[in-house]
Amino acid sequence: MRVYRPDATRLRFAAPSTLVLLVGAATAVVAAPMCALIFMLIKLGFAAYILPFVTALMWVTAFLIIISIVAVMLAAGMHFLFDDADRIRWQVLRGLCCPSYGNPLHLKEGERLPVVTCRLIGPGTYRLKVAPGGTDFDSITKLAPDISASLRGRYRDYAVTLANSDVTFGYVTFTLENVKVSRTLCVSDVSMLQSGGPTDLIVQANTYIDLTTSGSMLFSGKTRSGKTTAIICLLLQVLQAGRDNFGSEVIIIDPKQAELSRLPHVVTLDKDGEAMGILDALRHFSKIVAVRQQVLNDLSEQRGDAVHWWNASMHPSLLFLDEYVACRTLFPAKPPKGNEDYCLATFDGLVKRIVTMGASAGCYVIISIAEASVQDGGLPSMLRSAMSTKVLMRPTMPEARLLWSPEQLEALAASARVYGPGDAWFSSTDGEHDEVTFVHFPRMEFPVYKELGRLLQDYYGD
Repeated sequence: MRVYRPDATRLRFAAPSTLVLLVGAATAVVAAPMCALIFMLIKLGFAAYILPFVTALMWVTAFLIIISIVAVMLAAGMHFLFDDADRIRWQVLRGLCCPSYGNPLHLKEGERLPVVTCRLIGPGTYRLKVAPGGTDFDSITKLAPDISASLRGRYRDYAVTLANSDVTFGYVTFTLENVKVSRTLCVSDVSMLQSGGPTDLIVQANTYIDLTTSGSMLFSGKTRSGKTTAIICLLLQVLQAGRDNFGSEVIIIDPKQAELSRLPHVVTLDKDGEAMGILDALRHFSKIVAVRQQVLNDLSEQRGDAVHWWNASMHPSLLFLDEYVACRTLFPAKPPKGNEDYCLATFDGLVKRIVTMGASAGCYVIISIAEASVQDGGLPSMLRSAMSTKVLMRPTMPEARLLWSPEQLEALAASARVYGPGDAWFSSTDGEHDEVTFVHFPRMEFPVYKELGRLLQDYYGD
């Protein structure tokens, strides 16, 4: 069992190929002056007088040269035998355990070293597992910055993007990615956003929102953070899939009467400034949820087993509620006489009903909000918890703490990235993106609002 020694050098944690190469270099250094000595003795004519000595010296020199050549060839072979995961493992182990690197685990002499393993899990993505040796488990969970700092050479651009503690407290899993490699999709035509199926929504290269395993979505971010553009990217994908035969809908609600309200089939304020049209749209979407769920229930009874909406050839339905807080301010706390339904309680009740019951029928709500505050006038905590896909555009740590737990943000907190429009922190309870990760939504290089209007007309058959 390897234990910590405060006087250990870097060679103790070097890669095997490096150690073998050093042996080859050392024998070459010893053989070089011996070769020079033999050459000098022969040149000066002394070799004939001390022939046995020169002969022995030549044999020893030849042996050292052979060792050096074999060592170099073996080191080269080992270099190709070991992969990048092995090299990352050695660098991390050296960074965590070598005294000259600061001993971030605060190990004492004789304590067992942690067990480190690494494997490739995707293009440019590695999963590192660290099991505690002589240190406590909590110290391992805080290693994300030290692991990122320990990576050198060709791996200097890699950093920890996720940290996960095993439920049995046996090890901590760190996900390493090259943070300087852009996974952003540059889309020059709206047709490039088609993912090949109506249930997968593209976020970036190799990242999708799987509607079969996730629920409604919450987008948070300050003005000019890119959240409306990111949401439109998702809407374009659903619109291109077209309508199904079960009343699928894509409803956009713009209470600000801004750019979105100029598009066809977008619900905004009434001509008198009231929001009855918004309530009617919510009621309509709620009825669609009930109708689709009844269809699925009937199919389930016929087949004798549960039938999911994607197995019934249904397409997803989306309700995009832009600027949720602004929308809530349109409704009075107490309904006016003669219109008892026109109040904030009705609005909140319809939204909660759709969010909590719609996913099973393939109906999802996308809420856009400037800040995920749980104070009065903000996002109700129950609704925030029910939104299974969360996106924070141009993120900051204070805002992120309103959406995720501190444990989920630990790895990202150590990141020194400067975020711009389109950059986001993202999580979705689909079994693959449960932890918070960095994403950048597609960069759409075409008239976005023009294409959205055209696809809305095609979707509703204008």
